[in-house]
Amino acid sequence: MKRLEDFRPDCPPNEEKYAHPSPNVHGHGGPIAVGFGKVWQPLIKPCLIASQEAGHTINPDLNDGDPIGLAIPQMNIGDGIRGTSATAFLDTKSRSRLNNLTIVTRTICARVLFSGKEATGVELLPTSLDDTNRPPIVVYAEIEIILSAGAFASPQILLLSGIGPANDLSALNIPLVHNLPAVGQNLRDHTALGCEFIIDSSIPGHNQLLNSPSALHAAHSEYQSSKTGPLAMYGASAAVIFPRLPHLYTSLDFHALSSPTQTFLTAENRPSTEIWMMGGPIYYTGNDCPPDASVLTLEGLCQNNLSRGSLKLASRNPREFPLIDPAYLSHPYDLRIAIETLREMLKLANTPTMTSIIKAVLQGPRHPNNEQRLADASDEQTLKTFIIGTITQGFHAMGTCIMGRAGEADGVIGPDFKVVGVEGLRVADMSVCPILTSNHTQINAYLIGERCADVVLGKGSG
Repeated sequence: MKRLEDFRPDCPPNEEKYAHPSPNVHGHGGPIAVGFGKVWQPLIKPCLIASQEAGHTINPDLNDGDPIGLAIPQMNIGDGIRGTSATAFLDTKSRSRLNNLTIVTRTICARVLFSGKEATGVELLPTSLDDTNRPPIVVYAEIEIILSAGAFASPQILLLSGIGPANDLSALNIPLVHNLPAVGQNLRDHTALGCEFIIDSSIPGHNQLLNSPSALHAAHSEYQSSKTGPLAMYGASAAVIFPRLPHLYTSLDFHALSSPTQTFLTAENRPSTEIWMMGGPIYYTGNDCPPDASVLTLEGLCQNNLSRGSLKLASRNPREFPLIDPAYLSHPYDLRIAIETLREMLKLANTPTMTSIIKAVLQGPRHPNNEQRLADASDEQTLKTFIIGTITQGFHAMGTCIMGRAGEADGVIGPDFKVVGVEGLRVADMSVCPILTSNHTQINAYLIGERCADVVLGKGSG
């Protein structure tokens, strides 16, 4: 992990108690810039104070192996520029060194081609619907094929290629290459819910900038000239809490779990959930928010969910999206996580600092006798109703092509990333991740790619 990182420890003056990294756990000189940011948005200060009022202790480096507590998120931004896998690994300089790399854009992989059980090539189609009559392009493999299309597209490609549950493929008249029932199963994801508030206009937010042509023009000009100013702030978040919630572990839903699952969920340094504090609105879609309002979003990201969804083909057409059933809240423990997360969010909203800046509730569980107020944390039925009506995806889907040990029924690929039962085909993306981790899964994806590369190049055993 450290070899990927180029850590930037800078933070605003006099804020070191919130951002004091552990230098021995961070990397330097890697392709991915990571840091706190030299300038913080104004919303950060009340969020930090309110979190401490709610009983959360400061964690000056949430990426040192112990994420528990209140922290400033570390972002993949360097010198005012957002870093991505494309900028880190496929910039102009990197591409110039890779004479064996060809990038084809506006293209989808329709299926993998096989000779018997051996993968021989891929069939490519243009993404444009104007080109649907063009014949597919076939690219043949000299050695092997590696799918890296993500938790939804990789299983879709395998199914379209004849690898998956035999009965499902037969129903769509897709020739069977290998019966692998776990393809598309075991879909895991974090779930998200949000409470949002109009806050004191003295705390500027995104709306004042985005809805003011003159302010936006000035900010754009400053960013273009120096990569500084409002557009260079880390605007997606203000602060984050990774708490341990004792009530979760005393609940009947927790005690109904198996002993190994309980041990896994209570492991040292494993948070119960995650709470983001950021500018909004993100969840609210009504008409009661003025366009220039300052908005606070409290987002609960439930990270220890036990529900498992699934993905299957809608048809043989590779351009048609697959049928996805995330099965959110299908496991009773997941609803318990969401309830306790929401209670902690309400506790945060009711701190002296938050109540001093909140002017109106945009979204949240409402008090049965007063729509202008938040519900009491003890009103579990109202909390449940709000959660069931608003819960959404955490955008961290994984597990649809699980990496398993030899003989495991849920396994789609082995430790060498090779697809079980066929030759010349590997998968390397979030679909292979067998455990729903308590983090933001960008780093998972990077590490899966790095690990697969090492195995392919013979630097590590599968």
